[in-house]
Amino acid sequence: MKLEKAKLITIIADEALQDRLVLELKSVNVKGYTISEAKGEGINHSHLTSWEGKNIRLESLVSEGKAMKIFQIFSEKYLEKYPMVIFMNDVEVIRKERFN
Repeated sequence: MKLEKAKLITIIADEALQDRLVLELKSVNVKGYTISEAKGEGINHSHLTSWEGKNIRLESLVSEGKAMKIFQIFSEKYLEKYPMVIFMNDVEVIRKERFN
């Protein structure tokens, strides 16, 4: 068993941004991500009706370097314009060994 250190990036944003956010991740060579529906309330607001759309939770395991690039891109392009939050946690990951 080999543990790898990684950063877990979590982005909570309006689902209308989903495709754009995924493209941003891919632009820094992120290989994998998970998207799920997010419900709750934060400092920006809570969704009051279903026609307002849903929030998504977009997560990815990345290196520290990629995490910093993602934070820079999102802070420059999205944080001032859209209600969203992005945060990272230090994690240790066990991956299936890849065989050739």
